[in-house]
Amino acid sequence: MLFKFFTGKEIGHLQTGLILSQIGGVILIFMGLMVLLPSRIFTFDDDIGGFIWIILGLGVIRLLAPIMVGKGSKIAFWIVVALSVLKLAESFLATVGDPEESIGWYWYLLLTGGIEIGVLAHLLNPKARVELRNQ
Repeated sequence: MLFKFFTGKEIGHLQTGLILSQIGGVILIFMGLMVLLPSRIFTFDDDIGGFIWIILGLGVIRLLAPIMVGKGSKIAFWIVVALSVLKLAESFLATVGDPEESIGWYWYLLLTGGIEIGVLAHLLNPKARVELRNQ
């Protein structure tokens, strides 16, 4: 419905889920670059170097996999769904722990968890799978 106001035409569940998935990929890349590049706001130990490259790699996959789904790849569709489930689980696990330490991360749960719920709600809708079959 929101895209109808922006573009003038309605898009389906599949396209909406793929757009939200790409937004999630951009957020992953942005978070990885915030940690990787020098900053005065974010300071981390040197022991997370390999983890950041994994986050950046998953962000790039989250950007490219929806493009492959748009070209008709059903395997890429399930990769997008699996990465969304993993990211949703990770967003909940990031806020679990000591309440004093994790209270600042509730914005993270709302932002990333909300996007992933939207991705899964749209992609797992039966109408989205019909759209994928009809491509």
